[in-house]
Amino acid sequence: MKILPLTVAAVSVSSLLIGCSTFWPNDDLHSDTHDVAVVPAVGQVPQRVELEQAWDDKTRMKFWYTSQGARILPYTWFTWLEQADNDQLFRSAEHMESLRYLPMNASPENPAGLPIGFALASDNKSGEAWMGMTCAACHTNQVDYNGTKMLIEGAPTLGNFVLFYSKLVSALNATQMDDQKFDRFARKVLDAEYSESAAVQLRSRLQEVAMKAAERQVVNNLPADYPQDFTSYARLDAFGNIQNAGSAFALHDLNNGNAPTAPVSYPFLWGTHQSDVVQWNGSAPNTPVVGPLVRNIGEVVGVFGGLEIEKAPFWQRLWGKQTRYSSTVDMIALGHLESWVKALRSPAWPTQYLPPVDISKAAQGAVLYQRECAGCHQVIPRAKEGDKYKAVMNSVAMLGTDPATAWNADYHMAKSLILEGEKSKILVGDRFEETTAAISIPVNGVVGVVLKDPLTALKAGMIPMRSGDKSVQKNSESLVSLAQQHVEARQKIQNAKKLNSDNSLLKSNVRDLSNLQYKARPLNGIWATAPYLHNGSVANLWELLQKPEARSKSFWVGSREFDPINVGFVVDTGMTEFRVLKDSGEIMPGNSNLGHDFGTQLNDEQKWTLVEYMKTL
Repeated sequence: MKILPLTVAAVSVSSLLIGCSTFWPNDDLHSDTHDVAVVPAVGQVPQRVELEQAWDDKTRMKFWYTSQGARILPYTWFTWLEQADNDQLFRSAEHMESLRYLPMNASPENPAGLPIGFALASDNKSGEAWMGMTCAACHTNQVDYNGTKMLIEGAPTLGNFVLFYSKLVSALNATQMDDQKFDRFARKVLDAEYSESAAVQLRSRLQEVAMKAAERQVVNNLPADYPQDFTSYARLDAFGNIQNAGSAFALHDLNNGNAPTAPVSYPFLWGTHQSDVVQWNGSAPNTPVVGPLVRNIGEVVGVFGGLEIEKAPFWQRLWGKQTRYSSTVDMIALGHLESWVKALRSPAWPTQYLPPVDISKAAQGAVLYQRECAGCHQVIPRAKEGDKYKAVMNSVAMLGTDPATAWNADYHMAKSLILEGEKSKILVGDRFEETTAAISIPVNGVVGVVLKDPLTALKAGMIPMRSGDKSVQKNSESLVSLAQQHVEARQKIQNAKKLNSDNSLLKSNVRDLSNLQYKARPLNGIWATAPYLHNGSVANLWELLQKPEARSKSFWVGSREFDPINVGFVVDTGMTEFRVLKDSGEIMPGNSNLGHDFGTQLNDEQKWTLVEYMKTL
């Protein structure tokens, strides 16, 4: 374990973004924004320790700051944007920490001293530098204990994306409305090129960008009867955002979205590449080459990946091409990011920073775990974490946990618009009717992006295989064949569930949960991933072993301070209060902490041994 330095050795932006595939040695990652000036970070960046997770310093830095193609704002805009209600910079360490993103110092890889996962990208046409999130923003966390700050790679963030975006929209609006605030912004952004005419042009463009940002916020707003802090810290309805990125934004109909009412805890990344399926509902198959690429493109689409689905030009329609797809997604970068995730390993309980595990109790707990838990959450020895595994899928009705995520993923509907009559998966699948499952629109878009540039997609998909998957290395099938295998595997998952197509169910409060599923995965490193259950409704492992009806109905979230006894974060202080119940006393849809009653019949002594054992996973 090492102490993370407060500064990073100076290297060029282009030399950071390396990691070429053995299959295409000249296909290095690169950036066209070499001239982005390094400016000092604002505020104090904490000193952290890093745990052994099979990454070296170069891999860690590349994972943090390799752009995946998401674009939120021009990079210099975000560098100099002030907060809405004061003249402090939005990117200040104090402000970003309040949103629970992880401040870092400035470096050539991170010129503006932005938090982990806020990456620099270049527009392929204009060369303009953009800021967009990458995987690390949502899958890196900091765990504090007795003054030691531990950085956990691949762990679920405590970040509050909805609050971040709300404050960003407010800051953009305030900047374009307030003359003095705009003048400070314009002089910093334009620098030596400042003039009155240039400032006027900048303000016009700022208004356009602010409007687009506000539209995105409105489309993803919650219904009026949901509390303002419903999504809050440590969770997000990623599925809902991806659905709307396809149905509302890619198809250019802002009324064609669904409210993202099913936020989930961000999943941990170690073991993701090795699983046969991904997502909380197991809906995405990890088929060779194409599976991880499609999964990652879908993730980028949900975080400003610029997906566009449009009617093909007349001359293309003459020979059968009906639809045109485009996106800002960087597929080669995604291939490299996946290769690093493939190598990531879970963090072992750090006995030099946390109280040591009671081995005697843990041994007793191991026996109980095999009886109570291992049927779903298989035990994978650390030496075999790189091996593939088959996840266990469980019925939502059997589990008794909150069904909102699985229900929304399958039953949110949207208009097909220009896709009506097209094959839902382009290569296979039923043709789109007038209305369709909302998730099928971004799935169609992602497949379209992959097939638009098959050589690049194949290169990107093969990059993670450089570490020795010989069965794939020898595979001579075309990308089209691999893509067809993927969409057929996805269709097989959907067919197995035999979704109820009775639209009357969609218009009532009656929900047939029998065909909905959630994924159970190995619990390696589970100690570092609180809060628990898919929707983050249970604060710690001790609470998870209580009878469902006895679990806490509220607790504070957003604290980084670790509780090594109950195994989770402290719950008596934080940023906002998670509440299971409405003011009326009813369970808030999306927030139920019921179900998953495995092990809850044990006595307290047995439960404590089980908690102690789970520290060792």
